[in-house]
Amino acid sequence: MSDSPLPTPLPDGPQALSPLDRRLMEPVESLPLAALADGWFHQTVTLTVTGGGMVASDPAFAGRLRGAFERALMTGASDGALAGGPCPWDPPCAYGVLVREHGKIASGLTLPRPMVMRAAADGADLAVMLTLFGFACDWITAAADALTAGVRGGITLPAGETRIVERRVDSFDGVTVPMGARAVALDFLTPVCLRGSTDPRQGLAGFIGALANRVFGLARWHDAHVLDGRRPLLAAADRVRVDATGLHRTHWRRGSVKQDRWLPMEGETGTLILDGPLDPLLPLLALGAVVHAGARTTFGQGAYRLHALE
Repeated sequence: MSDSPLPTPLPDGPQALSPLDRRLMEPVESLPLAALADGWFHQTVTLTVTGGGMVASDPAFAGRLRGAFERALMTGASDGALAGGPCPWDPPCAYGVLVREHGKIASGLTLPRPMVMRAAADGADLAVMLTLFGFACDWITAAADALTAGVRGGITLPAGETRIVERRVDSFDGVTVPMGARAVALDFLTPVCLRGSTDPRQGLAGFIGALANRVFGLARWHDAHVLDGRRPLLAAADRVRVDATGLHRTHWRRGSVKQDRWLPMEGETGTLILDGPLDPLLPLLALGAVVHAGARTTFGQGAYRLHALE
C-alpha cells in the first residue's frame, strides 16, 4: 500500500473549495514517479537584461526578484486573492494561482507554489528565469508580463538602467531520468537550504523525504497522485553512500517588506555525490533538478544539475 498523500473527501456547500483548489485536491490519475517524470510539463520565461550579469552571483538577488514579481502580480489581482482567499474570477487571477496557498494534501504537507525562479549570468548580461509547472502554465502569459514589469520597475542593477533586450518562453515535455546510473552528482547552481535532518551529512533519508514531499505536492499541478510511497524511498536512501565534502555553507541576508527588517539566510553550495543502488531514487532526483530542492525554493534556492558519474 502506498504511503504517499491520498486524495480525501472534500466539503460541499458554503465551505466548498474553489474549483481550482478542488482540482488540486482531487487528482484524476495515480502514477508512479517514473511515469510522472515521463509526463511532466513545464514552461520557462527567460528575460535577458543588459549589463546585469554581476548580480547573478548574489544569493539575495532572487529574493528581490520574487518580491518585484509578486508586487507586479498584485496590480492585476482580485480583492479576494489579495486578502488571502480564493480568487472569485473565472479564470482566477495569476496572483491567486501562483502566490496564494492552496491548502494541505496531508497533515503538515502544504501544496507547493507551482513556480521557481532563478538568475544566471549570460556573459555580461543577466538571464532572469521563471518556471511554471503543469496546468499553472495556463497563466504563463500573465506571469511573463508580471516578471517583465517587476524587472523593469522593481529591480535596481549596478549597471543603472534596466533594459530587457529579449524575452522568450520555452516549453518542456518530460524529464530525462538517468536510469541505471550507479553514481550521480548534484551540482548546486544556487544555495540549497537544508534544515536539521534534511542535511545529507546526517544521512540521505531526510533530504529524500523533503524532496518527495515537494514532488508529491507539485504532481497535483499535473492532476496526478504519486503512487510511490515515502517508506520505500527512505529505505532506498539508507542504502546510498553520500559524499557531502563538496558542499560549503554560505550566508547572506534578505530584506522583508512585510516584517520591515533584514532576515538572515544560509545555504549550501557545491557538489553532493551519491553512490549505490540509485534506481528507486533516480526519477525523484531528476524531477528535483527541475523543481529545486530544500526550503525557500521560490527565493531561487536549491537549483541543481543532476548528472551521472563514470
